[in-house]
Amino acid sequence: MLSRLLGACPFAMPAAVITRFALGCKSALVLAYPVVAHLSVILDSRSLLVAALALLIVMPMLPALTRGSLLAWLAMPAIVTGLWWVSHSTHATLPLYIAPILVPGFMAGVFGSSLLAGQTPVIEQMIRLMEPGDHGGVPEQTVWAYARNLTRGWTILFVAISTTSLVLGLLAEPDGLLLAAGIEPPVTVSQEAWSLFANVIGYLLVAALFVIEYAYRRQRFPRQPYRNILDFLLRVLAAMPRLVGNAAGSHRIDSHRIE
Repeated sequence: MLSRLLGACPFAMPAAVITRFALGCKSALVLAYPVVAHLSVILDSRSLLVAALALLIVMPMLPALTRGSLLAWLAMPAIVTGLWWVSHSTHATLPLYIAPILVPGFMAGVFGSSLLAGQTPVIEQMIRLMEPGDHGGVPEQTVWAYARNLTRGWTILFVAISTTSLVLGLLAEPDGLLLAAGIEPPVTVSQEAWSLFANVIGYLLVAALFVIEYAYRRQRFPRQPYRNILDFLLRVLAAMPRLVGNAAGSHRIDSHRIE
């Protein structure tokens, strides 16, 4: 309903502008979440904890909210009520363990499943979407071999991050997963140590691989269609929803340039 009203308004923003605005907001929320989550743990702050959980919930809902989805907006009172309840519960920090385990685990599944026989590796899909053409004169066999190896590298990294976050989360005290289940862990780590890896180091590892790979790619394949690393990042972010969507399908795509 709201989207129809906006469509009829002479001052309504074009769909492309709304999409870019939503992408920018979502990127900002993604960057803000680990910072707020880590601060909530090291400062033992319930208000920051609620803010972190709110970010975690709003991030996947943002596209629907920016489109004016009535269902998404009607869900907000229930979400606020749920956040209030969680903030007053005994184990309020438990939801913070979810994202550092499930998100990299999901990405490992997306990248890893694309390496199966008959599938197209995620990085090859990305190259076909973002860099159609002759690849600067580099033989296609070389490009696709590089894409497969890089997809394998990302899979290994995501598995390592998810597994480490899970192990540290199980052993964390005083509100770790095992202790919350009434099980005494054989060894313990501080909740601050868990958060440092889950909300800081894990993200830094992803950022480091992204930057290092971009610099290496520029050296190995000099003719790149990107102005700089920021342009490359924005194109990757624009392509990711389609690539993740392919995970539920055959991993086979046609070549269409992402502008």
